[in-house]
Amino acid sequence: MNNAFSEEKISWHSFSSEEACRKLETDLENGLSGNEAEKRLGFFGENKIEKKTSLNAFKILANQFSSFLVWLLVVAAAISFAIGGEMDAMAIIAIIILNSALGFWQEFKAEKAMDALRKMAATKAVAIRNGLEKPVDSALLVPGDIIVLREGDKVPADARIIFSVNLKTSESALSGESNPVGKHTEKIPPETQIADRKNMLFMNTAVVYGRGKALVTGTGKNTEFGKISSLMQEIEKEKTPLEKNIDSFGKKLGIAVLLICIAIFAIGVLSGNELKLMFFTAVSLAVAAVPEGLTAVVTITLALGMKAMAKKNALIRKMSAVETLGSTSVICSDKTGTLTKNELTVEKVFCNNSLFEVSGSGFNAEGKITFEKKEISLSEEKELELLLQTGVLCNNANFSGNDSTGDPTEIALLAAAKKAGIEKHGLEKEFSFIGERPFDSERKMMSVIFRGRAGTIIFCKGSAEALLEKSTKILEGGKENPLAKAGRAGIISRTNELAEKGYRVLGFAFKKAGASGIEETKNIESGLVFIGLCAMIDAPREEALEAIKTCQKAGIEVKMITGDHLLTAVAVAKSLGIMKEGDLAVTGKDLEGMTGPELDEKIGRIKVFARVNPEHKLDIVRALQKKGEVVAMTGDGINDAPALKASDIGVAMGITGTEVSKEAADMVVLDDNFATIVSAVREGRRVFANIKNFVKYLLGANSAEVLLILLAILLAFFTGNSNWALPLAPVQLLFINLITDGLPAIAIGNEASREELMRQKPRAKKTGILDNTISFIIVSGIAGAVVSLAAFGIGLSYGETTGRTMAFATLILFETALAFNCRSEKNAFQTSPFGNRGLVLAAILSIAALAATVTVPGLQALIGTTGLSPAQWAVSACLALVALAIPFLEKPLQKIFSGKAFQKAHTKSI
Repeated sequence: MNNAFSEEKISWHSFSSEEACRKLETDLENGLSGNEAEKRLGFFGENKIEKKTSLNAFKILANQFSSFLVWLLVVAAAISFAIGGEMDAMAIIAIIILNSALGFWQEFKAEKAMDALRKMAATKAVAIRNGLEKPVDSALLVPGDIIVLREGDKVPADARIIFSVNLKTSESALSGESNPVGKHTEKIPPETQIADRKNMLFMNTAVVYGRGKALVTGTGKNTEFGKISSLMQEIEKEKTPLEKNIDSFGKKLGIAVLLICIAIFAIGVLSGNELKLMFFTAVSLAVAAVPEGLTAVVTITLALGMKAMAKKNALIRKMSAVETLGSTSVICSDKTGTLTKNELTVEKVFCNNSLFEVSGSGFNAEGKITFEKKEISLSEEKELELLLQTGVLCNNANFSGNDSTGDPTEIALLAAAKKAGIEKHGLEKEFSFIGERPFDSERKMMSVIFRGRAGTIIFCKGSAEALLEKSTKILEGGKENPLAKAGRAGIISRTNELAEKGYRVLGFAFKKAGASGIEETKNIESGLVFIGLCAMIDAPREEALEAIKTCQKAGIEVKMITGDHLLTAVAVAKSLGIMKEGDLAVTGKDLEGMTGPELDEKIGRIKVFARVNPEHKLDIVRALQKKGEVVAMTGDGINDAPALKASDIGVAMGITGTEVSKEAADMVVLDDNFATIVSAVREGRRVFANIKNFVKYLLGANSAEVLLILLAILLAFFTGNSNWALPLAPVQLLFINLITDGLPAIAIGNEASREELMRQKPRAKKTGILDNTISFIIVSGIAGAVVSLAAFGIGLSYGETTGRTMAFATLILFETALAFNCRSEKNAFQTSPFGNRGLVLAAILSIAALAATVTVPGLQALIGTTGLSPAQWAVSACLALVALAIPFLEKPLQKIFSGKAFQKAHTKSI
């Protein structure tokens, strides 16, 4: 390592590109070798800004003891020891430890899932190593690497620019300045301030225009960003609206239960029960009845849902997106690469009034160019030769078959040219690059400037309409003829004809600037000579067709958004089933001509938006949201960021998407596939349904415990028979809470997706988690309390311990059976009990734990149970099976609790 590696402050901006490369021992053309990069990684460390690890086992364990209810139990155990109740104290401490261990396991599992997602969300950079451009994890970049940057890329490290074509960056993340900063390669004085270092790029800024190459000079904490900030973009960890609502609801419920427990304590004491016994009963009931783990289970379910989505190529960046996905009612999808394969093949070329056929498929150079089924010679077709040359020179892709890099459209043009024997490296020897005006969605064209033997030439490609507007001549028969009105109409007609067949059509033009030089950049795209058209096919994805059918069954509307020709978009939309009779298709210009009320009126019927700009996407999102739709919007460009942020679910593309679009999005589709978006919606519906189901289970089961003690106390108070006062001992209540709350709830949260989920209309965005569950919770609570009290009464004839043991067994079996009725909206008789293996295992463990406490002498003494006869077991089991009838018992109450006034009242709280 030379001194450059160890010096802390080097004014890289004051060196020329060559000097900087020499100082960092880097080959300007080939970059670092793989071995050298690995060696430097060991010396400098990863390109990350150090932060506290998110996965802290000790912190997670400590969190298990932060609950007020846990400390209430600790106090109860201490009091037990103080007054000689060692057995009760040991039982309480054992339950605290077991409950904390279960909570730790649940939270640790969720954190591991989140940590894995953070690693998946790591950004990529393109670096030149061993002479080849290759994607590299940004964390593995080292000083001396040469990185390639394009519009929309996030700058992964501090770097000295060595090549620039109209390069501009947004440095607001570093300086707060919102205006783009123009960049160049010239060296500047050492004393220049950071904001004026126009030949440098800085970590976490973004390329907003142009392209370039740069030499990495600083990574991790040695970047300007690293020196002033320890913040790092990552998957958001803040609580979701659902978590916040459930947290708030849990606190309100906790207060209500504590008040009930205080009342039970007071009534019990007044009924003649022991003060100590009633204190422990009230404390135990409070701990057992309050679903303190509710928020934790919601978080776990959301986190595991995110992990499941990631396995299916949908990376969720914000946890709140999981719950919103389930209510998505409209998906606005880009066409190219999302609904189609993005494997373009040039099939037809039109120039010099002739239509040429191109054989072969995909990014493959094997094929021929023919006219009327005869192979052509470029020496005889100069217009065709110039069109293919334009496609190669006005191009930033690199062609090498299946390992090609760059925009698929540009790769297809390179493949078509190679079929005629024209290659990029050959033309670059003949022409020297001067400048470029990159493609943008407003101009809908790209222009490059080269100097050749005949002087300076501007080559252009873009939409046929855009180029025709800028063209005054057309190349025909080797001559530049005036482009008459009839000629323009003929080209538009040919473009439409090809577009109607589903082809993506590009136009090509050129302009000679003469030997003396070129005009101002802003004037280079005027007075062009039109050459011809290229028609390329991009086949629809087969899986997209099925996914769209799924959406239609699920009540989700699909709209196509594209920069392509209107007729091309309509042809593809019809082939995919997006557009039917009576539906509308509009262009960006049509949108601009619509008034707000007109767009609001038509937005529902418009299925295709063609030739749109990114700002049009924002108008589409707002119009749909105004109608109450929950909108998922896709995007991949830097200018798509506002629409992605404004939509309910912003969806960025993982392959073609820019880093800027990914940061603005809620979800990144790693395979750029529309079917993946639909799969994520299905998963979102599954997660919400499962959360709703386990909340229903927990509240139903816990209400049975509260009502059992309340009914028994009231029965004892009004009858004067104190034998009825305590059907369950305090330790028994805690044990029931331990074995019936955690594992069954998590198992219900992991219930697999069901087909009927995608046959239902999207739920309203404001749908509460308790919608259509109140009657189930009330009936479950009453039924569970009544059957357990009945079991207690039957067992009392054999003694108080037998009565409590029968009530204890009945309630555990009741709650275990109840869980099978909470798997979905269907009742337990309509689903296979073995469809959820996790729930079956949880049920087996619960029953095994129950059997152990009733039969093992040491546990009998600890929990306060006794052995039961087969007949007593049978009575408890039969009473518990009432849980399977809850869906039928609740029907009379469903109409009352599904009323609009009631739903409106309780939806505000959860």
